[in-house]
Amino acid sequence: MHSCSEEILRRGEVIETLQRARDKGKTRFIGYSGDHDAAKFAVRTGLFDSLMISLNIADQESLNEIVPEADRRGMGVVVKRPVANVAWRHREQPDPNAYEYTYWNRLRKLDYGFLQIGGQEAVGQALRFALTAPGVHTAIVGTANPGRWAENAKLLEAGPLQEETYHAIRDRWKKTAEPDWIGQE
Repeated sequence: MHSCSEEILRRGEVIETLQRARDKGKTRFIGYSGDHDAAKFAVRTGLFDSLMISLNIADQESLNEIVPEADRRGMGVVVKRPVANVAWRHREQPDPNAYEYTYWNRLRKLDYGFLQIGGQEAVGQALRFALTAPGVHTAIVGTANPGRWAENAKLLEAGPLQEETYHAIRDRWKKTAEPDWIGQE
C-alpha cells in the first residue's frame, strides 16, 4: 500500500482487504509505503510484513522511532530516496515545485563536507549511509538511466560506512534538523 493516509489506515478496511488477499494466497506478504505519522501507525499495527520509507542524509526522521520499531517487529525495511534525489548537484536552488527542493534546502543547512567532493564519491557515501542504518534491508534508487544500477552496485563494493562516519552524519542531523524536517511523502 503506497502513501495511504493515517486516516484511511485507521478505518481498517484497506488493511483487512490486504489481509484477506494474503490469507487466500494471492500474496505472501503485505507492506506499507509512506512516511511520518502514517508510517508510524502502520508499523505499530503489527499487521504489515514490510515497510518502505524515506531515509537518506537529508531525511532521517524515520531513524528516530519508525525504523527501529519496524526492526524490533521483524519487518522488512526498504529505503526509498536513499540518495536524496542527488539534490546537492544543483548549484542553484531548484524550483519550489521540484521534489529535490526540500532536500536541497536541508542539505545547505546540514553542510556535509563530503558533498563538496561531489561526483560518485558523494553518491556512494549517501547511498552507503542509508544502507548502513540499523534495521534497513534494501534500497530503491530511482533513475531514468539504466546504467545507474551498475554504477550504484560498484559504489556499494566499499561496504557499509565506517561506524564513525555513519555517526558523524547522524550527529550532524541531530544538531541541525528542524522540527518540520519530517519524511517526504
